[in-house]
Amino acid sequence: MGDLVSVIMSTYNEEPDWLEKCIDSILNQTYSHFEFLIVLDNPENEQLKLLLEDYQKKDSRIKIIPNPKNMGLVKSLNTALEHCNGKYVARMDADDISDPERLSKEKSYLEEKNLDFVFSGMIVIDENDKKQYEWDNNAFTPEEIKKVMGIWNISLHPTWFLKREVYTAIGGYRDIPYSEDYDFSLRALSNGFKIGKLNENLLLYRMRSTGISKSNNFEQFIISRKLIQLYKKNKLDDYSYVKDEINKVEGQLKTGEKQKYSEAEDIFHQGVGQVKEGHYLNGIFKLVKSLLISKYHIRKFNELIKYKVLTKQMKNQ
Repeated sequence: MGDLVSVIMSTYNEEPDWLEKCIDSILNQTYSHFEFLIVLDNPENEQLKLLLEDYQKKDSRIKIIPNPKNMGLVKSLNTALEHCNGKYVARMDADDISDPERLSKEKSYLEEKNLDFVFSGMIVIDENDKKQYEWDNNAFTPEEIKKVMGIWNISLHPTWFLKREVYTAIGGYRDIPYSEDYDFSLRALSNGFKIGKLNENLLLYRMRSTGISKSNNFEQFIISRKLIQLYKKNKLDDYSYVKDEINKVEGQLKTGEKQKYSEAEDIFHQGVGQVKEGHYLNGIFKLVKSLLISKYHIRKFNELIKYKVLTKQMKNQ
C-alpha cells in the first residue's frame, strides 16, 4: 500500500467548477494511499460546503475541516497540519489541477534522492484553463537550491511534497504577509533540511486576474527581499524580530510606490510578450520604459538577471 500521504488544502471563494477539477485531480492520482484534508475557510459559503460534503460522501479519503470563521491561509494550513496522519505532506490549492502522477513522481524523487522536501515546475493557466506559460521546469539539487533561494523564490508552493517532520521541526507556517511559503522554505534550509526540485511540470496553476499574488505582488517582492537579508544573516528563527523588521520595511514605503511598481510590471510583461511575438523594436522599447518607472522594478529586474545567469551557469557545469 505504501506510506500515507496527507494532502492539505484551504478553500474560500473558488468557483465550484474549479474546485471540482481540483478535487478530482487529487482523487484520480495514480498513488492512491492518501488522506485529503480540506479546510473550509468560509463556513458561510453554503455552496462550497455542500459541494465538499457531497465529495466526502463519495470518497472517505476526504476530511473536511470547517473553520469557525475566516482565518486566512496560514492559520488554515496550520490547522490542517494538526490533523495530518501521513508520513508525507503534499500542498494543493483549491483552484489548481494536479497531474495524475504528481504524488507518485514527487514521492519517488524524494525517496530516491534522499531528500526531505521536493517541489516541481508548473504550467500557468488562466481562468478558462488556457495555458499561459511554463513556470520554471529546471531541476535543482539541494546544493543548487541553497544558492538560488538566496536570490529568488523558486519553491512553487502548490507543488510541495515533504516529510511531515519538516513542518513539525520548524513549527509550521508563520504569518508573513504574502510570503509565508518563502519564509518556510528559507527556514527549512536554515535548519539543514535537504530540498530538491524535479524538472517536470506536475501542476496546472490558475492565475486569477483578481488573485492575491497579483494584486499584492509589490508587497510580496518587498517582504521577500527582507526575508532574504535575514536568511543570509541567520536571523529567521526569531519570529518577533522578523515581524519587527518587516513592519519597519512596510512603514518606510512611500505612497505611490505600489502604483509605480504595478505599472512598470504591466509594461514589462507587455514588452516580453511583444518580443516573443517577434515585435522586437516595440518590445524592447517597453522593456526599457518599464525600468524608468519604479526603482523597485529595477531592483527586481537586476535580481532576475542574477537568477537567470546563475541557473545558466549551473546547466553548463
